[in-house]
Amino acid sequence: MVALLFKTSLRWRLTLLISGSVVLPMFGTLLIASYQGSQILRKEAEDKLILQANSLAHKVTQWDEKVVQIMNNLNLQPAIQDMYGSEQEPVLQAGIAVYPDMYLINTLDTDGFNVARSDRKPLKYYGDRNYFKRAIAGQEVSREILLGRTLDKPAIVFSTPIKQTFYGEKPEIVGVLALAITLTEVTQQVQAIQVGKTGYAFVVDSQGKILAHPHSHQFKALQDFHEYPPVKSLINGRSGLLIFEDSDQNKWVSYSISLPNGWGAIVQQQKSEILTQVNQFWQFSIVLAVGVLIAVSGITWVIATQTIQPIRQLNRAVQLTAQGDLGQSVIAKKQDEIGLLAQSFNAMAHQLKDLFDQLEEKVKERTKELAKANQLITALNHKLTLENGRMEAELLILTEIQNMVLPKPEELQEIEELDIATYIQSATEVGGDYYDILPHPGGITFCIGDVTGHGLESGILMVMTQVAVRTLIESDSHNFIEILNILNKTLYKNIARMNSDKNITLSLINYANFHLIISGQHEEVIIGRANGTLERIDTMDLGLPIGLEEDITPFLNYLTLDLGPGDGVVLYTDGITEARNEAKRMYGIERLCDVLRQSWSHSSEEIKQAVLGDFNQFIGEVALRDDITLVIFKC
Repeated sequence: MVALLFKTSLRWRLTLLISGSVVLPMFGTLLIASYQGSQILRKEAEDKLILQANSLAHKVTQWDEKVVQIMNNLNLQPAIQDMYGSEQEPVLQAGIAVYPDMYLINTLDTDGFNVARSDRKPLKYYGDRNYFKRAIAGQEVSREILLGRTLDKPAIVFSTPIKQTFYGEKPEIVGVLALAITLTEVTQQVQAIQVGKTGYAFVVDSQGKILAHPHSHQFKALQDFHEYPPVKSLINGRSGLLIFEDSDQNKWVSYSISLPNGWGAIVQQQKSEILTQVNQFWQFSIVLAVGVLIAVSGITWVIATQTIQPIRQLNRAVQLTAQGDLGQSVIAKKQDEIGLLAQSFNAMAHQLKDLFDQLEEKVKERTKELAKANQLITALNHKLTLENGRMEAELLILTEIQNMVLPKPEELQEIEELDIATYIQSATEVGGDYYDILPHPGGITFCIGDVTGHGLESGILMVMTQVAVRTLIESDSHNFIEILNILNKTLYKNIARMNSDKNITLSLINYANFHLIISGQHEEVIIGRANGTLERIDTMDLGLPIGLEEDITPFLNYLTLDLGPGDGVVLYTDGITEARNEAKRMYGIERLCDVLRQSWSHSSEEIKQAVLGDFNQFIGEVALRDDITLVIFKC
C-alpha cells in the first residue's frame, strides 16, 4: 500500500497527506470524545439505577420497620401478654385499624392454636406455619411470605414471641403474636419506579420469590426467580451492578441491594436503551468526519494543482540536463520556495557545465592516484600473507612442542604395576590442557592441569608448567606443597612479564605401593573401587590456581588415601564435564560417573573408549569449545 502510494502523482500524494493529517487527528479526537461521552452516559444511567434502587430499598425498609413497630407496640400491651382471648380481641381490633393493608392480627398459644383473632372468625390451627415455629423457637421477628388462607393471595406474616415473667424469673414464651398484611404498599412503591422505556424495579424475598413486581402476574403466585441472574447473584451474597443476558437474549444492566430483613430490591434497564444516545453520538461523529474529509480533500486538490505546475517545468529541465543538455534553465517568477528552487537549479546547471569541462582532466589525475594506491595495497597484502604464514608456522611449532613433551605410549608400557590410558584433544591448534606421568624413585606422579583459555599464550604456559614440574620432580623434590609453591612463584612472575591474565588449575597425584597423595586445586579426582563403586574427591580445599596470587602457601594442602587391587583413579579437565550438546545441555560429572561405573570392570583403555564414545555421541556435531583431557590408571 505504501509503495503504491509513492508511485502516484505528487498531486494525489499531497491531497492524501494533507487530508490524512487533518482527518486522522480529528478521528482520534472524536474517538476520545465519543469514548468519554459513552462513559459519562453509562455512568449517568448506572447512577440513575443506583438512585432508584436505593430509594426503593429505603422505602421498603421503612415499611418493614413500621409494621414491626406496630407489632412490637401490640406485644407490649398487658392484655396480649396475659394470653386471655376475651381481653386480647379488642386490642387486636384496635391494631387492625392502624394500617389499612393489615387484614388479620391474631395470637396463638404454644401449640399453634388461635387464642384471639381481629376478624372474629373461627379460631384455627397455625402450628404448621414456619413463622409460628421460628417465633416459638425465640426469634424476635419472623417473616414468612405465603398465600394467605384468609385472602387467598400473596401476603406477608410478621410474628414475634409473647413473653411473660413469673416471680421475677427469666421471661418465658407463652404464645405468638402474628400480623398478616398485604404487599399493596410495596407493590405501589415498585410500580412508581420507571427507568426509561424498558427499566423497572421489583422486590424478592431471601429465597428469590417475587414479592412486588410491576407486572402483577409475576407475583400473584409468588413466582420463583432464584435462577434469574441478578436474583441469583443477590442470593449468593453479591449485590451491586450486574450486566447479564436473559432467556430472550436481551442484555440488561441491573443494580441490586440486600435489605436488612434479607429481602432484595432490584432495578434494571435494557443495555441497548442505555447505549442509544452513545450510538447517536457516534453516527453524528462519522457524518461530521466524512464531511470534513471531503472539504479538506477539495481544497487540497486546488492548492496542489497550483503548486505542481512549476514543479513539472522544473522536472522537464532536470530530465533534459540528465540527458546531457547542460544549457537548461527555468524561469523563476515567484519568490516562494519553488521560485528559490528554480534559482538553485539554474545555478547548479551552470556549475555542472563548468565541472564537466574540467572533469576529464581530473579523471586522468585520479586514475594515476588509484594506480599508486593499488600498488600499495598489493604490497600490504603480500606482507600480510607472509605474516600470517609466519604466525601459522609458529603455532604449528608450539603445537608440535606440546605433543613432544606429552608421555609416549612406550613410556607408559614400562610402568608395569599400573594399567594406564590417556587422551588429550585441543579445541584449537594450540591447547591449554596439560597432563604428565613421571616415574621416580618415590613412586609415580600424575599431573593434570588446565590453563584458562586456549591459543598461543595458553600453550606457552602449558609448556612452562610441564618443564617446571618435571624439573622439580627430577630434582628429588617430592613434597607436593613445596613443588606447588615454587611452581606458583615461578609462573606468577613469568605471567606478569608476559602481561597476561592467565592462570592454571593443577593437581599432583603421587602413587606408590597402593598409596595416593593428592594436592593442588583442579577438577574432582574420581576413585574407582574394584567392586564398581566410585568416590569423588573435591580438590577445592587442596590449593589455589597457579599464577593467580604471588604466594599461595596458606591455601596448599594434601590428602592421602589407599587403593587396592582393581582400584583406580580417573583424572579429567572441564572440557569434558562442561561440554554442551545442540540442546545446550551439559555433559556433567554425573553422566561421566555413570559411564565409569558401567565399564569399570574392563581395562583402562576400554574404559577410556567407553567414555569417549559416550561423550562424542552426546555432543553430536557440536564443535569443541574447550580442550579435553582424560587420564585413567588402575592397580
